Amino acid sequence: MINIKHKLNLLISKQEIEKEITILANELNDKFQGEQISLIMILNGSVFFFADLARKLNMPIKMDTISISSYLGTESTRKVKFHKKIVKPIIENKHVLIIEDIIDTGRTLTNVYEYLQTLNPKTLEIITLADKEGCHEDFKYNYRSLFKVPNKFVVGYGFEIDDLYRQLDQIYTIEDEN
Repeated sequence: MINIKHKLNLLISKQEIEKEITILANELNDKFQGEQISLIMILNGSVFFFADLARKLNMPIKMDTISISSYLGTESTRKVKFHKKIVKPIIENKHVLIIEDIIDTGRTLTNVYEYLQTLNPKTLEIITLADKEGCHEDFKYNYRSLFKVPNKFVVGYGFEIDDLYRQLDQIYTIEDEN
C-alpha cells in the first residue's frame, strides 16, 4: 500500500496513456521504417514513458540516458546542471529522439537539445509525455507532446514531488493544500 501524503486528483488514466503511446509508436514505426534510431531518455521522470514507448518500436534502437536537474521540490532553480552527458557515437549522423516527461519552462529541453546538436545528429526531435499549458511561450524548438496538462504540479507515471509518487501508473494533479 502506498502512503499518500497529498490529495491526488486523477488527470490521465493508464488506458489513455497506453493508447497515446501506441499511436505514437505506430507513427514512429512508419516514419523510421528500416532505419536505426537513437532514443535519449532524460532521467528520471521519463523512465516509464521511455520503456513503454521503446517496447512498441520495431526498428533497431540504440538507447542512452542523460541526467540533468533544474528543480528542488516543486520549485525551479532556474539553473540547469548536467549530471550525465551522452557520448558522441550514439548521436553522430543518427536519427535521435529526445524522450522527456514534461515540458514545463523549457529550460531543461533547451539545454539538452542544444547540447545534442553539438554532437551532429542526422535529425533531432523532442517527444514529451506532457506539455504544461502556458509555461514556455519562448521555447523555440519543435516538439511533440502526447497530453496537455494544466499549470499545476502533476505526479505519477514518472512525475514526482520530492521523489514521491513516480511509480503510480496514472497521472494525477496535486490538490492545493490551502
